[in-house]
Amino acid sequence: MFGKSQTWGYRQIYAGKVKTITQHGHTLIPAAEVERILAEAGNYNGEKKRVAKTVSKAELWDRVVASLRMAKAGGGKAKRSAALARLRSTKSKGKDAAPARSKKR
Repeated sequence: MFGKSQTWGYRQIYAGKVKTITQHGHTLIPAAEVERILAEAGNYNGEKKRVAKTVSKAELWDRVVASLRMAKAGGGKAKRSAALARLRSTKSKGKDAAPARSKKR
């Protein structure tokens, strides 16, 4: 159906997006319904539609409060990553020391 999988077609039917005629174990889609679906379809130019994300003022305020709490709890300083901390500790041991590597699992 429309170059899509059979499963996609059944999902559209079960979701109520496509009207069908069912008789004797067969499911048929009327021609008028096919024309309606094709009329609703837009042209695809390869780009995704961009939908503006709406954020309420309350949610923005919650984010500000949360960031202030995190800054207060951390003393206001940005935390260093573990890799940067290892790199700095190996430099203090000696110039020729190789940086410590961790095993990935």
